[in-house]
Amino acid sequence: MPNKDFGGLKFLAPQGRFKPCLMFTKDHIIAATVCIAVVLVALLLTRNHRLNTFTVRIFAVFITLLEVFKITVSFVYNDLALDSWFPLSYCGLFIFALWMISFGKGYIKDIGDSFIAYGCIIGGLAFLIFPTTSLMLYPIWHYFSLYSLLFHTLMIFFGIKYIKDEDTFNFRKMLRFSLFIIAFAVPATILNHCFDSNLMNLSQPFNIPIDFVQGLYQASGTLYTVYVLINFLLIPLVTAFLSGKIKFKSK
Repeated sequence: MPNKDFGGLKFLAPQGRFKPCLMFTKDHIIAATVCIAVVLVALLLTRNHRLNTFTVRIFAVFITLLEVFKITVSFVYNDLALDSWFPLSYCGLFIFALWMISFGKGYIKDIGDSFIAYGCIIGGLAFLIFPTTSLMLYPIWHYFSLYSLLFHTLMIFFGIKYIKDEDTFNFRKMLRFSLFIIAFAVPATILNHCFDSNLMNLSQPFNIPIDFVQGLYQASGTLYTVYVLINFLLIPLVTAFLSGKIKFKSK
C-alpha cells in the first residue's frame, strides 16, 4: 500500500486506508435518500423538457471523463484487476448506451434508447439499495463512492425521462435490449474465465446479501451465471410492467 494518499487527497486514498461505508449503514441510507431526492428534484425541474441530443452528449462526455479518471486512479495504485477498472458491468453499459444515443443513428440509437428506458431505472435503484461495489470498499466521501452514487442517480433520472416518451413495449424492443446485453455478456464471461475476474457479476455474487443467490453459486457456478444473465434479460419486462408500457388486450 502506498505511504501517501493520491496527491495528498484523502478522498482518493487507496482501498483499505479508511473504513468503508458498507451496506445499510447510516451513511449509506442518507446517501441513497439524497440520491432519490436529487432525482425527484431534477424530474420536477425538467418536467416540461425532453433531453435533447446536445444535452445527452454533454453527459456522455462528462461520465466518460469521470470513468477515465477512476481508471487512472486504479492504475496509479497498481490495482490492475479487471474488476477494478474495466467498465464492463451491467450498470457500466449506461456509458455505452449514452454514446449510442448521442452519436448513433437508426438501429444503434434504438438499442441505446431501449437500454436506457428499460434497463437503467432498476439497475440504478438496485445499486442504491445494494451498493455491492464501491461503498463496500471505500468511505462514503471517497471519489469512487461519490462517483458511483452520481452515476446510478443519473441512470435513474435518464431512465425515467426516456421511458416517459416510450410507446408500448414490444418484442422488437425486447430483442434489441437482449442483443445489447448478450453482446457484452459473452466477452465478459470469456474474460472472467481467462483472468479470474467478475465482470458483470457473472462469475460470483460479490457482496450480494441474498441467501438464495449465494446458495446457487455454491451449488453451481454455471447455474449462477445463467441465473444472472436471465435476470438481466428480464429487467425490461419488469420495468415495462411497472411503468404500464405493456398493454394487455381485453377480451
